[in-house]
Formats: sequence, structure tokens, C-alpha cells
Amino acid sequence: MKELAKYADYVFVLSFLGLVLAAYGAFTGSDLWLASSQWLMISIGMVVYATYIKMKATAK
Repeated sequence: MKELAKYADYVFVLSFLGLVLAAYGAFTGSDLWLASSQWLMISIGMVVYATYIKMKATAK
């Protein structure tokens, strides 16, 4: 189950990358593949999924 916790950390980092892309699109006005609000929704979904994985890895 330790590998699940490590996977959750990777998903959290990817969600932070989505947040950076959302901020870039919002402040520059230039979207990368998706609109800023869509990057934000992806980032939120990934944080929720990372939290779920982390809880599943620590629960018995």
C-alpha cells in the first residue's frame, strides 16, 4: 500500500501543474490547449483523487 501513497504524491504534483497552467492562461490571456477554468477544474479533480488515494493507502 505504500506505493499508492507515492502515487498520490505524483497526482498532487500534476494537479499543481494544472493550477500553474490555469494561472498562466488567466494572467496572460493566452490559453494552452484548454481554457483557464478548465485547467482549474482538472486541477481540483486531481486533488480530490489524490486525497482519495492517500486515504485509501492509509486506511485498513
